[in-house]
Amino acid sequence: MGILKPAIDAAKKNNISTLVIASTTGNTALKLLELVKGQNLQMIVVTHDEGKPTQERRFNEDIRKALLANKAVVYTHNPRMVLLRKIIGKVFGRLGFPRWYVHLSEVKEKYGTGVKVCHIIVQMLREGGVLGDEKVVAIAGTKTGADSAAIFSVATKNKWPVQEEVIKAG
Repeated sequence: MGILKPAIDAAKKNNISTLVIASTTGNTALKLLELVKGQNLQMIVVTHDEGKPTQERRFNEDIRKALLANKAVVYTHNPRMVLLRKIIGKVFGRLGFPRWYVHLSEVKEKYGTGVKVCHIIVQMLREGGVLGDEKVVAIAGTKTGADSAAIFSVATKNKWPVQEEVIKAG
């Protein structure tokens, strides 16, 4: 997990108190939890189990309980919000407004899939009302584990979170 420590260090250096992490099974989130225990950092974990019945979810329930016991927020996006975003994106695209998926394509081309996922999870938390006007460090990965992190400003006046800096692994 070469990016976790640099992400924590960047949060501290920039006086950011919230770390956001994407985690499919919970293993990466548990590793981050071990690193931030006893520090004044809020952890928000975004799962990938949107709309799945309980028996089909990949996020480990014991890890979820451990995270919650340590005051981490575990967030699973509402699948209706995903559908709504797609519909709104198509309508806005036809009207000539910038579309989220075009934005994500540009991010992926410039920074890679991991940073693209950082954009997605921060936007999901913004749409879900979990994040207000604040700065966060987002951590995500391409396949297994975390390999990317970035600092974002989230503001209600902006359509999307603003990426301020990509954090490099040590």
